[in-house]
Amino acid sequence: AAANHIHAPSVNVNPFTPDTVRRNSEQQWSNSCRSDDDDDYGRRPSRLFIWQRRAVQAFMLSRYESEFLELECIGVGEFGAVYKCVKRLDGCLYAIKRSRRPLAGSANEQLALKEVYAHAVLGHHPHVVRYYSAWAEDDHMIIQNEYCDGGSLSDAIIKKEVQGELFSEAELKDLLLQVSMGLKYIHSSGLVHLDIKPSNIFICQRPSTSAAGEGESEEEDDGSTSAGVIYKIGDLGHVTSTNSPQVEEGDSRFLASEVLHEDYSNLPKADIFALGLTMLLAAGAPPLPQNGDEWHSLREGQLPKLPKELSSPFRGLIQLLLDPDLMKRPSARELCKHTVLREERTGRVAAQLRRELNVEKFRTAMLEKELQEARQAALSPKQSLPPGLKPPAQMGSLPRTGRRLVGRNTARSMSLGFPGYVV
Repeated sequence: AAANHIHAPSVNVNPFTPDTVRRNSEQQWSNSCRSDDDDDYGRRPSRLFIWQRRAVQAFMLSRYESEFLELECIGVGEFGAVYKCVKRLDGCLYAIKRSRRPLAGSANEQLALKEVYAHAVLGHHPHVVRYYSAWAEDDHMIIQNEYCDGGSLSDAIIKKEVQGELFSEAELKDLLLQVSMGLKYIHSSGLVHLDIKPSNIFICQRPSTSAAGEGESEEEDDGSTSAGVIYKIGDLGHVTSTNSPQVEEGDSRFLASEVLHEDYSNLPKADIFALGLTMLLAAGAPPLPQNGDEWHSLREGQLPKLPKELSSPFRGLIQLLLDPDLMKRPSARELCKHTVLREERTGRVAAQLRRELNVEKFRTAMLEKELQEARQAALSPKQSLPPGLKPPAQMGSLPRTGRRLVGRNTARSMSLGFPGYVV
């Protein structure tokens, strides 16, 4: 067993990940305490992985097994499962999606390929889950994506419900704005998602560094997100082109009525409708019906009662997303600039600017105080004098007594050996 453990593929340590800093100190201490001929050291794993550096080697394993160490299953869907994995070469975490059944020749093969095609075309955007690689292995499709450490919006909604909490209106507006940005990017690429729902919106915890927002491509992304999280659209298995749509209907709970009636003339508005239903669930609405009278009521614009009353403008905006007339629904581009969503950002920016202004005022006041003290010190140098002696008047100024410096009655000065002072 020990021999097998030695030859198991190891995982490289990425020195740029946050956890490495803490581990390095422990590892350096361990290295300093062992001798060069300590054969057991190579068989001593730390907590999860064998943190032993090795050169890249070829193993008689599949690509998935040789390149990745599987940590846990983080999601199971209709067509596959998603695993949290660490890549052995770079030491970073990824989400690896693997089809549950062999796809070759099956009806789901094109669906899996469509997801790969969509990821490859959409590239990288702050509000779309990032794609890295894909390959087929034993007739299974495997897709390597960005790992989102905050789980899905569906997980967050369930967690809030268990804790008896609700998203604040500011958080809901931020969610709607960020997902709208992702949809704007997808729609501007001539594609539609067609499966927008809480389980397909993923959450990344915002890094604490100030440079976290650098590199965002669109002007409205700069500073638009609120504290803590970034929302990203994922699961692109139903993506299709607006020019020649091949529609695979997604979850019936989020399906727009025009798609049900095979009206594909304005598919981006179907994404907007699904986004409106997603917002209702995030606001605490009961589970959505799959069919029946309630299903039709929602598509007639009748919103359910929410546990927390929203402001009239924001509720009106959600109502607009679900308008039965698809032409009245705003586009993703219009949502990104909507005043109801942007007022939150404007307020945050104004508050931040006020804080920065107050800091600068304080700094300016401190500098003025230091400058005043420096001037006072220059005008009135404080040096120790013998008792009874006073500092002289500044050069170039007349004595306040008005006495003349020359003449019969001028008092004579006498030096006492203190440079710069006379009496």
